[in-house]
Amino acid sequence: MKKLELLANGASALGIELNDLQLGQFQTYLDGLAEWNRRTNLTSTGALANAERVHLLDSLTLAPVMRREAPSAQRLVDVGSGAGFPGLALKIALPDLEVVLVEATGKKVEFLRWMTSNLGLGDVEVFAGRAEAVGRRVGYREAFDVATARAVGQLKLVMELTLPLCKIGGVLIAQRGGDAEEESVLAVKAAATLGAGNISVESTPVADSETRGFITVVRKLSTTSDRFPRRDGIPAKRPLA
Repeated sequence: MKKLELLANGASALGIELNDLQLGQFQTYLDGLAEWNRRTNLTSTGALANAERVHLLDSLTLAPVMRREAPSAQRLVDVGSGAGFPGLALKIALPDLEVVLVEATGKKVEFLRWMTSNLGLGDVEVFAGRAEAVGRRVGYREAFDVATARAVGQLKLVMELTLPLCKIGGVLIAQRGGDAEEESVLAVKAAATLGAGNISVESTPVADSETRGFITVVRKLSTTSDRFPRRDGIPAKRPLA
């Protein structure tokens, strides 16, 4: 198999044709991830060994959902970005996007800034801090067409951290695990409290795997009350009813 053939073919199946420059950037991304992971914990050993599928291609499964739900999207915020999944991977695949990566862990912030510079990407900001803080800042609050989040916590927490960042009409597109349907039922009242409408869940097959992920989509319908997000740490400790 050629280098990144799995990624190229999987992306093509999602309607994304990656050119040689983009494939080169993704290879640089994987090489940098492996280099940094030797000295700081960015991802598990198993995930690193299969990063082309479990990190890169998994991130790109959000692209067709974005095109359907926010076809004219210009600004994306990725909350709890970690090593840049899905936000940085989406930026490589969709280079016209303006992306803000929100991450509170210092070493991960360092990696994201180093990686963004190494890839030569423009219109990418790494916000070093908690999502509760960025959600209250002028210029960020209700300023994004799309918010993404992966492995941040339960859906009610994710919504409180991301929906204040979405414009009215914007959308949260969150990658979820096997309990996505149950989570969505439990989060209906919280969505309404935060100014959102219905919560939809769709399954997403991951290439070359029997594992199925889920994508939860939440549309922002009205302004989020200034009460949200609550103070640092409170959304996780006391999820919305």
